[in-house]
Amino acid sequence: MSTGEQAIVRRARRYLAHAGARSRIALWQLPTIIAVLLVALASPASWADPAARPLVVASIVVLGVACVGALALPWDRLPDQLVLAVPVLDLVALGLMRNASAALQGIAALAIFPIIWIAASMRSALWALLVSFTAPLVMTLPSLIQAFAHGTPAGANSSIFLAVLLLAVAVAIRAATTGLHLQERELRAQRARLRRLLLESQSTERLLAAILEAVSVGIVAVDSYGTPVRTNRRFRELVSPFDLPAAAPVDADLQLYARDHRTPLAPLQQQLERAAQGERIDGEVMWLGEGSDSAALSVSSRAVDGPRGGAVVAFADVTALANAAEDKAELVRTVAHEFRSPLTAVLGNVDLVLESESLASDDRLRLDVAQRSAERLLELATDLVASSSHSVPIRLEHADVGAVVSARAEAARLTAVAAGVQLAVEVGEPLWARADPLRVGQVIDNLLSNAIKYSPDGGTVTLRGALKDGWITVEVRDSGMGIPSHERQRVFERFFRTSQARRSDIPGVGLGLAISSWIAERHGGGLACESQPGRGSVFTLTLPVAGPA
Repeated sequence: MSTGEQAIVRRARRYLAHAGARSRIALWQLPTIIAVLLVALASPASWADPAARPLVVASIVVLGVACVGALALPWDRLPDQLVLAVPVLDLVALGLMRNASAALQGIAALAIFPIIWIAASMRSALWALLVSFTAPLVMTLPSLIQAFAHGTPAGANSSIFLAVLLLAVAVAIRAATTGLHLQERELRAQRARLRRLLLESQSTERLLAAILEAVSVGIVAVDSYGTPVRTNRRFRELVSPFDLPAAAPVDADLQLYARDHRTPLAPLQQQLERAAQGERIDGEVMWLGEGSDSAALSVSSRAVDGPRGGAVVAFADVTALANAAEDKAELVRTVAHEFRSPLTAVLGNVDLVLESESLASDDRLRLDVAQRSAERLLELATDLVASSSHSVPIRLEHADVGAVVSARAEAARLTAVAAGVQLAVEVGEPLWARADPLRVGQVIDNLLSNAIKYSPDGGTVTLRGALKDGWITVEVRDSGMGIPSHERQRVFERFFRTSQARRSDIPGVGLGLAISSWIAERHGGGLACESQPGRGSVFTLTLPVAGPA
């Protein structure tokens, strides 16, 4: 049986299952009644033979009893196999008709309808096949007896052929019915599994919805085009003042600004757009809105695996922290500015005193110490101003970074010798780039100074410069105390100092690496750190030859 035929049978079975018991039985009986009526209308003379009348009347009575029983009996309250009495009565009626007259012998072929009914409905396959084979033999028994009585066994061929044919039909119906039963059983099992999965999915969905609504972080899921798929309550609260259209990218009409709260974010720089394209974001700060109602948000995102793509983006409100950091930065700027004015006056007067030829050597020595200390404080105040404003002025020009590296190495050589550190420089060729030589030198000074300071037991500091694939790399490697892994990610934070540095009383305030990292980023490059405790550290400065994009 083909797939289309199986589908038709399944639809018929579903219809019969929804119909009442009497309706189903009437439908089973209907083909036999229609076929008998058509035969009667096609050859009315065959029924008018006086010799055939008793058997014809008997067959009509039996067929009528079968029809009345099919329509009148309460089959839904009777044993289900009792209904097979109806097709058996049909076989009896057809047998009587077939044997009533020689002209009606072909009506035995109509036995196919009750045989199909029996083959499809009888529980026992053996009995179904037995009835399907013996019923046509019984119907044609007079013809069989007559053929053998006259010594013409060949006349029995049609009877045997009919029995074999109906047996084959019964086998086919039985096989198809068995296959359908198996498929129906599998479908029921699949439906049960699908129901269980649906219930589990609904339970998981409710749990996920409860979690999303309970957290204090704004969460939005977007597709690969940046269109929102799902949001939670907190995210809707964050964007509610902006009256976003429903089926548009979430950040289409938002006022988004960079961390400085002044620079508007271009569409390709906006976090939701970048997250939708698969970029991973970790704790990036942006500002939503402007004025007193603006909010600082820490953004993190993770891409969604699968053919549809998209991402889940989380927004944590860090406005209080950002305002506190800004207040701290303003305090640092104010204090640093107040330091610079008196320190400039102190240095000016010390310079004037040191120009005096009558100054005693002991006094000159003391004034030199005071001058160096004041200069150090002035440098610290300058660093504090730069670190608090995130503004390090960069003046780009065509410069030889290799020459800058070599010059800063020579300037640090005396400090290295005093600390018992061996300084090795490996710069084999000019390293031309569009860069600010003063700021690049500041970065190298900071890296060399740290490498020497954090090698208290001597050792070797190696400075390398190289050019590869349009990038200049400057590597500073030391063999000092190293940095623990849990502190390595924080070395570029302002005012951060490692626990080992604090225990060793090594001077510093934790601004050099932060400023160096900003300078590298302003050049379009970066500053990276690799380190192992007790084995030293490697800081790598990367600069694009063409300058920042």
